[in-house]
Amino acid sequence: MKRQGHRGFSVVELMIALAVAAILLVVGAPSFRDALRRNKVSATSNALLADIAYARSEAINRGNIVSICPSSDQKTCTANGTAYENGWLIYTYAPGKGTPNAVYSSTSTDNILLRAATARDSVSVQALDSVILSFGSQGQSRRPDTKQPKFATCFRAVGASGTGSSSNAVPGAQLTVNASGSVTSKSLGVQTGCVPT
Repeated sequence: MKRQGHRGFSVVELMIALAVAAILLVVGAPSFRDALRRNKVSATSNALLADIAYARSEAINRGNIVSICPSSDQKTCTANGTAYENGWLIYTYAPGKGTPNAVYSSTSTDNILLRAATARDSVSVQALDSVILSFGSQGQSRRPDTKQPKFATCFRAVGASGTGSSSNAVPGAQLTVNASGSVTSKSLGVQTGCVPT
C-alpha cells in the first residue's frame, strides 16, 4: 500500500510566515504613515500654489485686482488672519472698485467671489503676516510694504491645535510670492512651529 503525502503547510511553516509578516509590518508601517503625512502636506501646499496662480491669472485676464484671504466659513475673510488651513477665498471687485489688500464682504456689491477653498485636515498653513495677498492687473504682487508674501504648510496631528511642525520624516513646504507675482516652493527645515522663514 502506497502512503499518500499531505498537502498544505505545516504549523512551523505558518508560524515562520507570520513572524516574517509581523516584522515587515513593524518596519514598514511608520514609513508608510510618514508617506501619507508627506502627501497631505504636499497636496495642501500644491492646492494653495494652484489657487495663487489662478488668482494671478484672473487678475491679468480681468485687468483688475484679485485677492486671496484666509477664511474659516468660506463667506468672509478671517480678521487679521494668518491661518489658511481652515480655507481661503479668492475674489475680485467690480470694475473700477478694486483696492489691494481689501477684505472680502459677501454683502458688498463691489466684491465678486471667484473661488472658496475648504478646510484641510491634519495640516497647518500659516502666512507670514495678516496682509491680504493681492495681484494687480499685470500679475504683480500688491502689498503696502516690500515684504514677499510667504506661506508655510506643515503636518499637524489630528485633533491638535497650533501650527504643526516640520521634521526630517515629514518636512513642511514654503511658498514665496515675489514682486512679479511668480511663486517659488521649497522644503522647510526642522522646526517645531510651522512658520514661514
